[in-house]
Amino acid sequence: MSRSQSLLELSQGEISSLLRAFPQGIVAVDLETTGLSPLVDKIIEIAAVKLDQHGNVSTFHSLINPLIDIPEFTIQFHGLTNEDVKDAPTIKKPLKEFWSFVEKLPMIAHNASFDLGYLIKASHDFLVEFPVVDIYDSCRFARAVYKGQEQTPANFKLSTLCEYFKVPLQHHVAIEDTFACLKVQANSITPDTDLTGMLERSFVFRLSHFQKSECFNFSTRLIGLKDLVQEKSLVTLDYRGGSKLGKIRPVRPIGMMPLPQGAVLFAECLMSGMNKSFLLKKIKNYSKLEACYWRPGVNS
Repeated sequence: MSRSQSLLELSQGEISSLLRAFPQGIVAVDLETTGLSPLVDKIIEIAAVKLDQHGNVSTFHSLINPLIDIPEFTIQFHGLTNEDVKDAPTIKKPLKEFWSFVEKLPMIAHNASFDLGYLIKASHDFLVEFPVVDIYDSCRFARAVYKGQEQTPANFKLSTLCEYFKVPLQHHVAIEDTFACLKVQANSITPDTDLTGMLERSFVFRLSHFQKSECFNFSTRLIGLKDLVQEKSLVTLDYRGGSKLGKIRPVRPIGMMPLPQGAVLFAECLMSGMNKSFLLKKIKNYSKLEACYWRPGVNS
């Protein structure tokens, strides 16, 4: 059996573990996109694998024409070019087919907020109905399982967990990443795993939580911030909220994404070194920060 073939299937042991956690079945999803901001970037590939309650496995895959040029810096990760997607359908029809494939099963992804952010934003934009299902995160699940244990993975990236569990992976090939997500999830479950507690800690949100338009929209006064995020510039935020109230926050933006509580800027806070979500509606002002002007321990 080839390396690729061994990845694109689930063993009986993996299926049994997954059905212990999700007895009605589960759908894993992975996307490739034009960037890291679900609020502004576009989907160029959707892949999913479904495990039903009877242990049957099926897959979904579609390339998407985003109707914009794919930035060069993203091509180096996923390898998809404008030529690859020029004859692919635009998003609406594949999105409808994808939600039909999901049916009413719970879904899982690695760092699920990002993948589901794109799917929810596109569904909102094109008035595509989606099922009211629960979303889980295989990264959060693994973190919860290994918290406090002596032997842990070096980190909880999908590639690192695959190496830890000896799961072969060609990363950023969407259909492989979906199977890898399920394999990592299955291998994180042991006979002693407190499934109720771990699932509570890996729960992300329910799709019915996205009801308000403020989940998706951002003010025109933040258009410039969108550009700085796309440029991967360091930014200072005047932010109304959190423990640093009244202090200017230097951050390294990662992306702009929808969440049930509202649209957010997801960024690394340079003061704490932690990734945080900043509600866009609470950002009073922002400005570009030149890297040479920021030195940890001096400016903080």
